Amino acid sequence: MSVLKYLSIASLLFFCVVNVAQSQEEGRIVFTDPKNAGDKMLSEADLQPRQNAWGGDLMIGNDGFGLGVFYTMIFAEDWTSFVNLSFTEVKDSRQQEYYDYWGSVYTPNKVNRIFRIPLLVGVQYRLFSDEIVDNFRPYLNGGVGPVMLYITSAKREFFTSLGYGHTKYAFGGYTGIGAQFGFDQSSVLGLNIRYYIIPIPKGIQSVEQGELANANGFFITLNFGIAF
Repeated sequence: MSVLKYLSIASLLFFCVVNVAQSQEEGRIVFTDPKNAGDKMLSEADLQPRQNAWGGDLMIGNDGFGLGVFYTMIFAEDWTSFVNLSFTEVKDSRQQEYYDYWGSVYTPNKVNRIFRIPLLVGVQYRLFSDEIVDNFRPYLNGGVGPVMLYITSAKREFFTSLGYGHTKYAFGGYTGIGAQFGFDQSSVLGLNIRYYIIPIPKGIQSVEQGELANANGFFITLNFGIAF
């Protein structure tokens, strides 16, 4: 290696050492970006978990896709309470779906579309908080509450039928396991696997073959939100 290369490396190392030394404050070393005009230090408050959060859910399950919103509040060490509202379709296991030449789906034995809209209150317990680093935060959760079932005719076009539906009510809940990811305590990014258990009143029919037994469902839920 030429002398010029050695000098270049030495100059680079000297620059890094000087930059780190100038950024050292209260016993902590902070690496700064030379492109930034001002030095920023990550405080202890930035690393503390926020007490509240809200956001949305993208749900993918055996009944298709769904959407939800949530609000959470930490009330004790490792314990968080939440309120969750979601909207998903309920499908009967006897439902028969076919695809035409153009890729459209039609279900000849379907008589009603049924949507589950649960408003659930529950708790979330963080697992292994003293043993796992904070960028991976596993937890158990579960909630209970009222469930509105909105029933529309499958004979009508989807959006048109929404204006002609009727409601039934039930009580249910879900149990789940999940995790949140990342060191950034100001945002929420996570994955939750949950199973809904929702008994329903008799007389609700989705397909021609008979009544719907329940509105249970399995979902993988992606969580996105903001903590404050």
